[in-house]
Amino acid sequence: MKECCRNYLNEQFGGDADTVESVYALYVESVGEKLAEAKAALSGGDWTKLDAAAHTLKGNALAAGDQPLAEVAISLRNTAKLQETESSAQLISQIEKLSAEL
Repeated sequence: MKECCRNYLNEQFGGDADTVESVYALYVESVGEKLAEAKAALSGGDWTKLDAAAHTLKGNALAAGDQPLAEVAISLRNTAKLQETESSAQLISQIEKLSAEL
């Protein structure tokens, strides 16, 4: 578990280890799902779906205390709104790398 997430979730849930582990597991699962959605949306040129996936990634990352991933997801929302294929692909790659650390 990423240290930033552990610290944040422990604070949010009063150190309840079972709850922290459960919430973190849901977070990790959601990142995988939304990352797959973002890739599919980008390859299909569906900017609305890409923005939606990035929005959910951002919210879930913030809820888990994962500021680095949240910041990249915010950038991805911006590139999706501007329909920037190259930048969006680079940001998705960054999210993949960050998710490998989960």
